[in-house]
Amino acid sequence: MAFPGPGPGPGRLQGAPSSVVIRLQPFKMAGHRGRGLPVLAQAGNQVVRIEHGDNPLPLPPGVWPVRVWCSYYGMKVGKAETTVDTRAGYPALLYYAPPHTIYGPGALAFGPVDRQGKAALLGIWVAAFAVVLVGVLVGALIS
Repeated sequence: MAFPGPGPGPGRLQGAPSSVVIRLQPFKMAGHRGRGLPVLAQAGNQVVRIEHGDNPLPLPPGVWPVRVWCSYYGMKVGKAETTVDTRAGYPALLYYAPPHTIYGPGALAFGPVDRQGKAALLGIWVAAFAVVLVGVLVGALIS
């Protein structure tokens, strides 16, 4: 778990009330018909749906756990968590990156993060291609 340093700087925004801002880039997740999944965030006791771009979550000053995940038919996938300190009065800027597939964790940090699970996605595509290729070869050998 990470705490941002005191005062403005990386991971901080100036001029906003004490809060957490979660930045979400547009994404598509494999296996979900090419659309992105709903993304939910929990900061303190509030759970909100976040959209692409900057999503402010007002919080009183304190140390708060922040959890972000994608909702896949009611299941929490791509879970990521960190702790933020809003006692200094500056909003904390967090970046969330969902995984490429529903099988991996997401990434949540005070700086830009890469999406995880690229190797798993490649493995799924290779396995699917191999199954089709074996089916075609077996069909050709039988006929």
